[in-house]
Amino acid sequence: MASQVHRCPEPSCSFFNQVLPHNAKICPMCGTSLAQAIQPPPRVASVASYAQTSISSPQQPSSTSNSQERPQLKLLHPSEQSFLLLRESGAIGRQSLANGMRPEIDLTGLPHAGIISRIHAHLYWDVAGQTYMIVDDSRNGSYLNDKLLARGAPYPLNQGDNLQLGQERLICLQVELTHNSI
Repeated sequence: MASQVHRCPEPSCSFFNQVLPHNAKICPMCGTSLAQAIQPPPRVASVASYAQTSISSPQQPSSTSNSQERPQLKLLHPSEQSFLLLRESGAIGRQSLANGMRPEIDLTGLPHAGIISRIHAHLYWDVAGQTYMIVDDSRNGSYLNDKLLARGAPYPLNQGDNLQLGQERLICLQVELTHNSI
């Protein structure tokens, strides 16, 4: 039997009917549980198609039964600026002046922000793995602990990890996970 393909079942989500990482239990964009998703007939699809979608900022926070167990994800810049992911999922990038869209983690004001794609990467809480995941969707690449991330593939984020967006160490962030109430 073919492996199950995970797709977002929520029509208002920008990831609607898009292939999601095979281990995803919720849509990383809108937080909709994938358990109730009706699976289309099997077809060959890759995780890379996950990275081909556009992002809009959903206004409603997601809700899952594990939200109280989820740590707070904070990205620390050497300038001492910090960036919080307030929801279970979101994008990291910079504001689009053309359409006014802002990613959940907006790095627009940082020096050298021009090397960051408007939607550089997607971040989401993986309930099954009890960890945050990152999926690169950029033109200039992302590095986790000095290793280039394959575009469209999910990677776990751990406390103290170093995340570099683009090349030449122009945008570096340190991952901090806080287990306080959120």
